[in-house]
Amino acid sequence: MVNRNTRDNEKEVQPDKPALKEWTRPLWFLTTVGWYVALSILIPTGIGYWLDRPAQLNTHPLYTLIGFGLGTVAAFFGLYQMLRRFQREQMERNKGTKEVK
Repeated sequence: MVNRNTRDNEKEVQPDKPALKEWTRPLWFLTTVGWYVALSILIPTGIGYWLDRPAQLNTHPLYTLIGFGLGTVAAFFGLYQMLRRFQREQMERNKGTKEVK
């Protein structure tokens, strides 16, 4: 009986370990942002480069630069939206943890 009580007390004294989800969520968010920005810029630039080939429209830097510009604008707009949503979720999460304590 004494051993059980000692084990129970040891469990209560141990600090709570952070949940796996707490540190993976920001990491997953950063990975998603990285891929989103990269693909938002590379895909329109690649399409523009493909259109600029001599076999297509033969306007070498024009469509590549237009694709790069559109991709950059799309990347920053999407990044802004993602950061606002992430910040809102973090504020709601922090508000919920403060109420519990």
